[in-house]
Amino acid sequence: MDFKRTFFSQLQTLIRSGLSFSRAFELIIEGAKTKENALYVRIFDEVVSGKELWRSLEADKAFTELDRSVVRIGEETGRLVDALEFLTDYYQKREEQKRMVTSALSYPIITLSIAVIVLVFMLLVVVPMFEQVYARMGGELPAITRKIIGMSESAPAVLGIMVLLGLSMYGVRHMFGSSDKYQSITSGIVMRLPLVSGLIRKYQVSRFSRIMHLLVSSDVPILQALYLMRGIITFYPYRQSIEEVCRMIEKGHTLTDGMSRYENLYGKRFLVLLKVGEETNSIEQMLLTQANDTNAELEHEIKQLNNIVEPFLILCIGIIVAFVLIAMYMPMFKLGMTI
Repeated sequence: MDFKRTFFSQLQTLIRSGLSFSRAFELIIEGAKTKENALYVRIFDEVVSGKELWRSLEADKAFTELDRSVVRIGEETGRLVDALEFLTDYYQKREEQKRMVTSALSYPIITLSIAVIVLVFMLLVVVPMFEQVYARMGGELPAITRKIIGMSESAPAVLGIMVLLGLSMYGVRHMFGSSDKYQSITSGIVMRLPLVSGLIRKYQVSRFSRIMHLLVSSDVPILQALYLMRGIITFYPYRQSIEEVCRMIEKGHTLTDGMSRYENLYGKRFLVLLKVGEETNSIEQMLLTQANDTNAELEHEIKQLNNIVEPFLILCIGIIVAFVLIAMYMPMFKLGMTI
């Protein structure tokens, strides 16, 4: 559980119940774990010494620009409790989406890992044992058996190359991961992957709509909300689109005008709802509708994908194991038929 959600939730609940800020913070410190206790004590001491709460959060990297900006808006407008409630809701929704994605990806990743481990074990251990037996027996081996033996002999070199390639990719990401060019290339590759690209679009649109709804419903101006979004939406194509939309709004264009340039990212339905929201002054309701609908579609598609992927992966593992075993036992079958 994200400690920030717990922190914001407890603070807004205690203050809303009528406790003073100091007493509320003292209770949070008393109930905090050892890891967070020192952080809360430092924040409290700085606030008591005269600092605003949002400035006290700046010293710790765990708190993002969104956290500081929303708390600042709450303090300056006298609506700190509402600001804390917004952050609580935001982190709650983020945890729910994170659990959903983790649940969807965990089974395929585990299954693929097992498949790779089984295949490597068979090529490095099982196949060489059969090869030694057939070498002592002599005679010509079937083509499929020779093929598997050849794969077994080249397996160490292939694994070595894959490890070096993986380390190289990690090194490149470590060195250039924060550069726009690297993010543009990698995101472009990801957005071209079948199935995955559609899920990513729905996830990003759902997240964007949810956060924008929370910000707009908290009386944060559209432009300021978009500025905050730049620090939250880190996936390169969407971050770039938000920056461009900010520039267009600064020049006098509407939010719909800016977003309409990125129909491939947000989808036509999102743009229609956004336009209706601006024309009827109900943009926050339209954003909420989009967020809920897109999230429901995302959950449905992930479940459907799991229903297809799970049996497919099991079938693939079975085929691989059966293929290797049949190839290695085939010479014995032929020998038995000869006898």
